[in-house]
Amino acid sequence: MKQLQAQWPLLLTALLSSGCASLLNKGKQSVEVVSEPPGATLYAEGVALGPTPYTYAYDRSDGGEVALELRREGFVPVALQLKPKRNNFILFADAMLLGIPYIADGKSKALYSFPGGKLKVNQYKAVPSGRQLLDLPVTVLESTVPTKGVVGRSGSRKLDLDSKELADLRYPQTATAATLRGMTDTYVDARSIRTSTPKGDEDARRAKVVLRPLLKGLELQLEERDRRAFGTAQLDMEWRFYSGIDKDSLLFSISKRTEWPVYGAPPRNVLADALQDAARQLMDEEGLYERISTLRAAGLVRSKGEQITLRPPAPPSFPDRRSMIPTLVKGVVTVEVKDGHGSGFLITTDGYIMTNAHVVGTSATAKIRFEQGFTLEGQVVKVNPDFDVALIKVAGNDLPALSMGDDEALQLGEELFAIGTPLDEQLGQSVTRGIMSGKREIEGRKFIQTDVSINPGNSGGPLIDAEGKVVGVATMKIKADGVQGIGFGVPISTALNMLNIEFTK
Repeated sequence: MKQLQAQWPLLLTALLSSGCASLLNKGKQSVEVVSEPPGATLYAEGVALGPTPYTYAYDRSDGGEVALELRREGFVPVALQLKPKRNNFILFADAMLLGIPYIADGKSKALYSFPGGKLKVNQYKAVPSGRQLLDLPVTVLESTVPTKGVVGRSGSRKLDLDSKELADLRYPQTATAATLRGMTDTYVDARSIRTSTPKGDEDARRAKVVLRPLLKGLELQLEERDRRAFGTAQLDMEWRFYSGIDKDSLLFSISKRTEWPVYGAPPRNVLADALQDAARQLMDEEGLYERISTLRAAGLVRSKGEQITLRPPAPPSFPDRRSMIPTLVKGVVTVEVKDGHGSGFLITTDGYIMTNAHVVGTSATAKIRFEQGFTLEGQVVKVNPDFDVALIKVAGNDLPALSMGDDEALQLGEELFAIGTPLDEQLGQSVTRGIMSGKREIEGRKFIQTDVSINPGNSGGPLIDAEGKVVGVATMKIKADGVQGIGFGVPISTALNMLNIEFTK
């Protein structure tokens, strides 16, 4: 006590020279903000503070919660929320240390402190504008992490798969959801699928490429303060890209180690946050977009099948515009299968008929009802579900085929006609009229948008231009409350290409 009393003048001088700040809490009002990669600019309330690494010193005027932001050209901005903790016990401790009552300044910023001296932030590349969104199914996260092994520490406590920090590995679907969150707002439309199920296998086939993530190892070095975790989480991931067409065929893989800086997260969230970060870092992998795009394009080519060479029909003859539609309806048919009906149209005089893939479904045959009143048995020759087109063959000669037009030359606002069998088979060869509303790309496929009325049963029928030529295949209509006049058709050039049909010259 005498020694403390002897040092009292020195301590008092130090206290007063620091503006009555706390001695016990001195220096804990600053946090070093570090970005990866370095060189980002730190902003506070929209004002640039400086490049990272930057040491931010708390000021009472910044309020109880500090809003910071990291900005860097070509990267996604990162918003940070820092909330310093006030410890009123410091007032009492200072007073007791100095042997005098309540000398500490109750308004001093030194009563506040940040839990860690360094805040590291991973930044991600901004997705270039104009990139087509790629469909990417993702299977459930797999893991080869030993079930009984130690994977790190939280303070003096050893961490293994039974620890609260790794609970998500006991629930793979939860871990997978964290991976999917990391791919949000990137160039992929990632969604979870279950392979070896009809729905999952169909999603895989349509996408052509499937991601199967594998967690090979992890290491957590954490400290827990006030039920919050601080430290690092390192993951060793094997990102395996498989063919969606050929089962269990590995296309390529990327091995990647990532480090997630943990700063004030609930311990239960550490692994999920690290998985989300690992998935987002994967999206920044150089050349990955191009690899997936190339593989998807190759898969689409495969779905075309072998080439079919057909003889083009002579254009239908009609003396004037008034007789155009009555002439053309003779080349439009009703396609009947066991599950329902749709429409189709003759593209050759010897009985080749184009329709939608979803009209024929899995049927090998279909009944083809003609406008003239007779019915023929049709064989399904080829189906391309990727572009929702199919080809049927009936026996016949001198059938009233339609001629193909130039969908590329279509201009916005041009007149279009749709002919088909909407709703009921008794409504065969119904005609509606509208305009070409636009050219769209949906999930990598080109479509003609039109306000022509397209109803169930119209699917597979032709979209015809003002010259009486087929420019598209009616395929779908948007159904929603209050939505009218938004229908789509596959451009005829795309339909022919995706069925690998070539007309002789």
